[in-house]
Amino acid sequence: MAKPNRDNRNRPNERRPGPPTGAPSAQAHRPAIKSRYDAPGDEPMATALRLTLQEPFHIERELVHRLERRDVNVKEAFTLRDASGSYFRASLRDLNPDGGLAVPYERMERSPEPTIDITLACSVLARQRMIFVMQKATELGVTRVVPLLTDHSVPPGGLEHERANSWPAQVVRAAKQCRRASLPAVLPPVTLDAFLESAAFTNADECVMLDDRSDPAPAPAEPPKRVVLFVGPEGGFSDAERARLTGKARPWMLGGRILRAETAVLVGLTAVQMTWGDFVR
Repeated sequence: MAKPNRDNRNRPNERRPGPPTGAPSAQAHRPAIKSRYDAPGDEPMATALRLTLQEPFHIERELVHRLERRDVNVKEAFTLRDASGSYFRASLRDLNPDGGLAVPYERMERSPEPTIDITLACSVLARQRMIFVMQKATELGVTRVVPLLTDHSVPPGGLEHERANSWPAQVVRAAKQCRRASLPAVLPPVTLDAFLESAAFTNADECVMLDDRSDPAPAPAEPPKRVVLFVGPEGGFSDAERARLTGKARPWMLGGRILRAETAVLVGLTAVQMTWGDFVR
């Protein structure tokens, strides 16, 4: 939930976009698609020091590349965890190949990191809507996004037009927006059959498919820690794909309205977080 702005005169500039590493990935079964469409995830930034507000601390050399991945520049803010397990906002004062210097200015009241491992398996949507999906999935706490090549999705030959090479950058910008200390992984576009054989799917505790044509199945008795959420393309999964998902993903109906695919992503991820994740009260 957004918070009202407080006095920001002593805070660093935080650029706004205008956008535990869990189960193994599905990369072993990916089709021959250019690797620039994917990006590995990254654990929360952390330091072995105990931080004190307004006291500068040294940034270890191994964190330099991770700050660069997050596109954090001098005078900008970033999130990290200290030795006590608390999360802080810090202002970057200096950065060089051997390390840097930062000043913590805010201790965060709650962890910005998701409490469960969520894999979003979403058919590649047309009209560049995957840019929106990447942004909002990151803000809603996914661990990884798997773009699925399905019967009714954008085909591999259309990925260039969909600006698939911008997906990793969308994740970075969204992580800065929502103050995550981690970066979710973006897997290469993969077929449904290949994903169903991957460890990212088989290691999940619960797999659900947003579906308005099947009877809902019983929820798991134990709260899952690893969840896969399937979202189909405009028009849904084909009958053949639905047959392949039978017995592998539990149908999940959320209301009686037909949602656009990108809306279904938001609703589905929110439902997952409210049922098992960090939206649970």
